[in-house]
Amino acid sequence: MISISRWVASFIPFIYSIYLPVQSILLPNPFERSLELLALSIYFMAVAPSFLLYSGLKMPIGQALYNLGAAIAMPALVISQRDSIHDQSVGGWVVMGTAVVMTATAVRQQRLLAMLGTLALAIQILIQYGPIAALTTGLVGAVVLVLAGLGVSSGIQKANSEVDGYRLQEQTSRAQIAATTATRIERTTRLQEILGAAIPMLTEIAESRESFSQELKRETKSLELRLRDEIRGRNLLTAELKAEIQRLRNLGVEVAVLDEGGTDHLAATAKHELMSKAVESLRGVTEGRVTIRSPRGESFVLTVVATLSGRAEPLVSLRLSA
Repeated sequence: MISISRWVASFIPFIYSIYLPVQSILLPNPFERSLELLALSIYFMAVAPSFLLYSGLKMPIGQALYNLGAAIAMPALVISQRDSIHDQSVGGWVVMGTAVVMTATAVRQQRLLAMLGTLALAIQILIQYGPIAALTTGLVGAVVLVLAGLGVSSGIQKANSEVDGYRLQEQTSRAQIAATTATRIERTTRLQEILGAAIPMLTEIAESRESFSQELKRETKSLELRLRDEIRGRNLLTAELKAEIQRLRNLGVEVAVLDEGGTDHLAATAKHELMSKAVESLRGVTEGRVTIRSPRGESFVLTVVATLSGRAEPLVSLRLSA
């Protein structure tokens, strides 16, 4: 069943659709109008499900095809009934009733079948009664009603598309905010860890009255490079990359990591794959200088360059795109 709010919105037009054929039902001698009663049965089996059943906005194709068949059969049955009993006043509900079924079909996103059903109605009425029937039978009003339904259908579809777009933007924004928050927390934690190691060393340097030992110089230099990486490398510093940077520096390779925001828009999985490719490209480097950079506003999001002093051709020159 459809939701309560839609059920309430559908109930009033459903009552109107029931009211349309009431006069015909109450007419005497119903057995003389068996074809009209058959048309009424088809009508009720079309309007009730069209207004009150099915979850979601779009009508199932099976119901829409039944409604199309009803739009063809109901006028034909009523016209046959009028001819058989020689009473043109019988079935005065059929034009607007067919329009109501087609309007419901249109609003529930089966517009093509609604147009075909309306066309079938118009053809039958005009062939049977001539062009004047467009005015005398209410055909013009019926067509206008269906056209209004088509307009409502298009408006609802557009509104739903816009809502879906807004929801997607909201989800994307929330994901980006969550990723940014997680990254900021991670960087804060890393900086606190480095500062936790730096403060005792800086205190030792400040209080020292003797020349620095070689070991202290190495530790101081390593700490400086780590702090520089955290400041300039920002979100590029995955655990895998930091391990590779340490390997390169232990071999005497000069390493620079520059995060300019080129990977900020990437999902965590895509970014991890890029960084893994970058690390893999550096496995064979044992000397020289390495620069890892993520430029903003380029067709690529990450570059890895490894060079040797005095050699024009780089050992590694890699541009990675998302």
